[in-house]
Amino acid sequence: MKSRTVLVALPLLLCAGLAHAAPEPPAGAHADHQAHHAAAVPVDADHVRWTPDAPLMAGMRRAHGALERLDRAQSPDREQVLRMAGAVDDAVADMFANCELPTEPDVALHGLLARLMAGAAALREDPADREALAPMHAALEDYPRLFDDPGFPGPASHHPAH
Repeated sequence: MKSRTVLVALPLLLCAGLAHAAPEPPAGAHADHQAHHAAAVPVDADHVRWTPDAPLMAGMRRAHGALERLDRAQSPDREQVLRMAGAVDDAVADMFANCELPTEPDVALHGLLARLMAGAAALREDPADREALAPMHAALEDYPRLFDDPGFPGPASHHPAH
């Protein structure tokens, strides 16, 4: 179990370390930075989608539902945005605590979860930051490309809330 903890923590620590080591982007580069983090995960043409376990399927549906509710809100207020960020964080925490996947899909999943957590953290910092939704949408779009979850809903609407 100890080696699994190291495998789980390593990608997150590397991402955090790289984020802190990166130089501050020049003014006006925020949109480029967001686009970089929202970019789709490259998937080989011969990739056989991994089989998700029940906690993964439930957690990704919860994250998707929270983001979809926020996207559909006409004028979400600060509390709605913070509730959605909290719902995503709860779903991610449950997936970390309960998913049991082989190493390769587990590492890929952590990349998705890191983007969900980053978006939720950005929204907690600034609930009006609609650009924070981009990495979350991208993670939810990448999930069905990586995992064979036939019941997963289609992509969230991508209609920014006004």
